[in-house]
Amino acid sequence: TMELQSREYLTQLSKTDAPFRLLQERIKQLKQATKQELDYFQYYIDDINKEINRESYNEAHLQEKFFRILSETFYDSVASPTTLKLKICIEYVYEQVFGKCEEGHQSLQDPMKILEVMYENYNLRLDSLDFKIVNQARSDFFAQDLKMMQNAYKAQREL
Repeated sequence: TMELQSREYLTQLSKTDAPFRLLQERIKQLKQATKQELDYFQYYIDDINKEINRESYNEAHLQEKFFRILSETFYDSVASPTTLKLKICIEYVYEQVFGKCEEGHQSLQDPMKILEVMYENYNLRLDSLDFKIVNQARSDFFAQDLKMMQNAYKAQREL
């Protein structure tokens, strides 16, 4: 009976040996393929993480530049006290020259350009005047200015 069992065992072993080896080989191939797939995916995950880190760095760098420009350059050219004073001064001069200040200028350049053209026209007209007339007008202006200052001085003394 023992021999019969041994013979039956050997028969079963010989029948299942080839499929078992094939199964072992397939398991080995599957493990290898799975490892390759995992390595492949891990490579792409690492690559994407590098890209994310690079883009995060770029975002932080650009954000820092943006806020620096906003708080320094943009502020200085648009909203700083000196720029606001310049805007008020230009509007005042424009209003004094034209008698009214038109609202709705797109930028400081609009009234400045108008004033510049006017200034150039006045200079051209002054250049064409006789030098004696210009000196006479200057003397009259200074005399009028001196008279106003004397009147102001007298008014101050009376107070």
